[in-house]
Amino acid sequence: MSVITADDAPDVLLVEFELARVHLAAATAALRHKDTPAARREVADCRARIDRILDSWNAGVRVPL
Repeated sequence: MSVITADDAPDVLLVEFELARVHLAAATAALRHKDTPAARREVADCRARIDRILDSWNAGVRVPL
């Protein structure tokens, strides 16, 4: 298990943001393909994840996502 230092936090958050962005793009494409409650929920979950990452970035601390 690795420890995330304050110096590493911005890099980690940038990686997490990029992954969340890719997941949101895939979820949005799936929703466009077929509009279902599950697809809408996936898009909402992805957006919530991005919000948590941005909140962590703004707070300057890493929180469990």
